[in-house]
Amino acid sequence: MVTLNRARAGCVAWLASGVMACSGSHAKPTPVSIEGAGDIAGWPDEQVLVVHYHRPDADYERWNLWTWHEGGDGQAVPLQKETDFGTFAVVSPAPGTARQGLIVRKGNWEAKDVDQDRWIELDDDGFTEVWLVAGDQRVFRDPAAVDLSVRVAGAFLDDSDSIFMTITGTPGPGMLDRIDVLLDGEASGYDIVRTIQRDGATRGIVYELVLDEPVAFDDVSNLSLALPGVDETTVYARDVLMEERFTALDAELGSFHSDTSTTFRVWSPVSESVELLLFERAGQNRPTRTVTLSHEGRGVWEATVAGDLHGTYYQYAYQSYGERRVAPDIHCRAATSDSRRSMVVDLLRVEPEGWGTVEPPRLAQPTDEVIYEIHVRDYSIADPSAEAGMRGMYLGMLHDGEVETPNGTVRTGLSHLRELGVTAVHLLPIHDYSGARDEYNWGYWTALFNVPESNYATDPDDPTSPISELKRAIHGLHEAGIRVILDVVYNHTSSSFEWSPFYQSVPYYYFRTTVDGRLRNDAGVGNAIADERPMVRKYIGDSLVYWTQQYRIDGYRFDLIGTHQPESVREWVERVRTIRPDLTIYGEPWTGGGPLYFPKGAQRDMGLAVFNDHHRNAIRGDLDGTGLGYATGPGGDIGSIRNGVAGAIDDFTDDPTETINYVSAHDNRTFWDKLEYSLPDATDAEMRAMHKLAHGIMLTSQGIAFLHGGADFARTKGGNHNSYNAGDEVNKFDWPRKGAYRDVFEYVRGLIELRRAHPAFRMADRDDVRQSLSFLPSTVTTDRRVIAFTLDGEALGDSWATILVAYNGTPDEQVVQLPPGAWTQVVDHERAGVERIAIRRSSVTMEPYSMAVLQR
Repeated sequence: MVTLNRARAGCVAWLASGVMACSGSHAKPTPVSIEGAGDIAGWPDEQVLVVHYHRPDADYERWNLWTWHEGGDGQAVPLQKETDFGTFAVVSPAPGTARQGLIVRKGNWEAKDVDQDRWIELDDDGFTEVWLVAGDQRVFRDPAAVDLSVRVAGAFLDDSDSIFMTITGTPGPGMLDRIDVLLDGEASGYDIVRTIQRDGATRGIVYELVLDEPVAFDDVSNLSLALPGVDETTVYARDVLMEERFTALDAELGSFHSDTSTTFRVWSPVSESVELLLFERAGQNRPTRTVTLSHEGRGVWEATVAGDLHGTYYQYAYQSYGERRVAPDIHCRAATSDSRRSMVVDLLRVEPEGWGTVEPPRLAQPTDEVIYEIHVRDYSIADPSAEAGMRGMYLGMLHDGEVETPNGTVRTGLSHLRELGVTAVHLLPIHDYSGARDEYNWGYWTALFNVPESNYATDPDDPTSPISELKRAIHGLHEAGIRVILDVVYNHTSSSFEWSPFYQSVPYYYFRTTVDGRLRNDAGVGNAIADERPMVRKYIGDSLVYWTQQYRIDGYRFDLIGTHQPESVREWVERVRTIRPDLTIYGEPWTGGGPLYFPKGAQRDMGLAVFNDHHRNAIRGDLDGTGLGYATGPGGDIGSIRNGVAGAIDDFTDDPTETINYVSAHDNRTFWDKLEYSLPDATDAEMRAMHKLAHGIMLTSQGIAFLHGGADFARTKGGNHNSYNAGDEVNKFDWPRKGAYRDVFEYVRGLIELRRAHPAFRMADRDDVRQSLSFLPSTVTTDRRVIAFTLDGEALGDSWATILVAYNGTPDEQVVQLPPGAWTQVVDHERAGVERIAIRRSSVTMEPYSMAVLQR
């Protein structure tokens, strides 16, 4: 039993809960007992929030609160014992908190009770009490206002002849026998032949209502249900829209400009009408002109408007389910910086000078790629050699810069990329995202997928500026021989329900939902794109084709590819590879917490790669904790290191082309920050050695090499492990650091030179790996944790007949016995590249945490 101070008089126990339900005037606090509240001793008496929670299905197992104060981090709070109302939680807000956020969730984000955050204004006297009901967004301050009567929480047409209905509470006698299916509010002629209770709801009880005949095309968005004593409920067409009669896979959707007219085409099979709203100016309140689109069949609406409309802003007004829904065009190519209005654009008119005259750099095979991951803003925002107006912008990547540092002059910008020798930059998301003007964000909350983000343009108020300047940046990178890979976030959007243009165009179609209509949280951010639905899969495929053709993009990195269906991924890869066979395509084979549809191994024979976290973890240890890896101490799975070196062909790949080898990326601690956190007593020299070894293992492993931008000079974010909105001071490229860690930079640069000069490190076929890579037995070294292998360069057409690579992941000097003959060493603990360091015979001595590469 725990005693809290009650802050109000007139409080009475809420039924059997032991927690008060308060009314009346304020008075001196008096103690009240809470049975079964768990160990909450030490919570401050002066600030208490009691949250009552009711579920109609009375299933509270594994449900809990996630709560935070405005601007603060969240924490989990358990629900306590069940009461006659439901259950409750006791929250201790931070001192001085005026507003507390709440999410009721199941487990570790398996489900949310409602999809929007609830906010509680805390009472001044320090005690606040609220009541919540599952599936109801409202926050009740008075328990008498809580309505627990039976209601319909959702109704969905998921097949031609079945409606899935969720009701809260227990239906009264005969209630389910008196359900009417209405059409435009009147008798429909559709009769329910049987009712089946189904599982899977989170906010009530689900029943499948089987109809006597399939619903006609024109009726799917005009149905409702009537139950005795319950408000009439709209039936939303959902999975039924996957049927062929509702899909238009051959339709070209969007706005298509010519000098004399523009054709507008959009898909919305549930709309009874669609209007085009045209505006001369972005901030204009009323449309200059309204045009009614005609229905062309299968949900496609179209209108052609005469005249040169380049620069004209527009929105669509969809009339569906009794509502008028105004939204931008999800297919548009240009939009206002707030993403609220689309703009017609003549793409030829905004092309930069020289566009299309430079052939994009080509690859003979995927393993030739060396990827460098950067964020557009981070790369140049703190570069004093860049023109002030270009810093943090698309164009900021193009300057050939130099910065004076206490350790000498270092190259920046495009000069840095050329000096380092990478083949491609991976740009963190540059699709239009929901950020305020100049707000820092990584961009993983896309709003409009075919529009470049305006925050990286010199004139964000001009929707053509991000188009032309992104193309100028791509053109300049291509001129420098550097490919451009886009980080694409097709797994979720920044907004949902009435705030989402996808939802407004076709409610409940673009996002995955539970059987009772709640948003699925597969991506861990509140919604998940339903690419298993034909027109969603088409939308993403069309978008990828657009970027490949219009922006001459060289590759794609799929954020959370684990949330996508394998059939979708295969289709997308096939579509873009018909345009560019040498595209570099890869993804993250995990989710944000939901079901895993595309794990490691799903990529086999699809023409794409996935990140090899087995290899990463073995090299560095865990991501953000104190766990140690092979290159950082007495940790790391030797078997995973060997598998990674061999291109994961004995793990999850068919060929080395299917694995991305890396040590760190934008997520989690940088590798240098990980060293500082997990090895607080290590010297600077020891950490430099570990840093070189870790990246040396990655760059001499079979597969595709991936570098976190700035890792080549020991990038730090001050220990911040999730800097997605931390701002410039944390995320910027600290160019003077390149001078301080010049030895690290030169080492990584030399390893990239070595890799690119010798095809033995870039095998693309598993049979070549089996025949040409041989691990030396541990008996040839003085420690079993020393890994050594040879590469048969002669068989691979390499200029070096035999290459020997050795890693010393120990804190001690080690001796590796060499096969007979004279060996030329090109990599040791200090230097890396293709030039001779020394001639070795019989053995090579290795410093602690170091590597060696020799050839003969």
